[in-house]
Amino acid sequence: MSKSAPKTRVPQAVRTAKMQRRLAEAAFNIIRDGGYVNFRTSAVAKAAGVSQGAQLHHYPTKDDLAVAALEYAYDKAVERFEHNYASIDEYDDLLELILKDFKDFYFSDSFMVALDILMAGGKDQQLRETLLQMTRNNRQRVERLWLERLIDAGWALTPAEDALALSHSIVRGFATRALVDNDEATFERLLQRWRQMVNELRPK
Repeated sequence: MSKSAPKTRVPQAVRTAKMQRRLAEAAFNIIRDGGYVNFRTSAVAKAAGVSQGAQLHHYPTKDDLAVAALEYAYDKAVERFEHNYASIDEYDDLLELILKDFKDFYFSDSFMVALDILMAGGKDQQLRETLLQMTRNNRQRVERLWLERLIDAGWALTPAEDALALSHSIVRGFATRALVDNDEATFERLLQRWRQMVNELRPK
């Protein structure tokens, strides 16, 4: 009788990463569904289907879970950005793609969870600085890559920076406004108006 092949042992680092991802996703979903103000660490282990001890081993405190949830949120945002960035050849208007990418982020669960954690969970100064640094690192990378694309397309540096900064502000503003007044038709109309205005900054 032939012997069965030995099982391949999953490296500890891989098992650790999977467990942390599982807990981070659970924390993200709980904050998304119930808000950070109602966030309880005891719910994370249950949602992830792991023991309380396993959770405490990887994320001993609520702050640790908040950071993990924010990192998960930005990981999801990066996936969307990379998908948009890879489709650049499908767009004749680079600014249209950039605005789509900003909309995909600011109107997503990732942004809303990140905003909730930053606003409600950032009262502790050390935690707040950690959260803000994560946010800066994530969004600055996205802006830098889009800036490089605009410059490659012939934009001068200052107009390109201005177009990106104003586009961020407009889309982010409407995303937060949508929390109390989700008027999609008005947003799309004003976004098209902004595209017409920003054409003045476009290289001739």
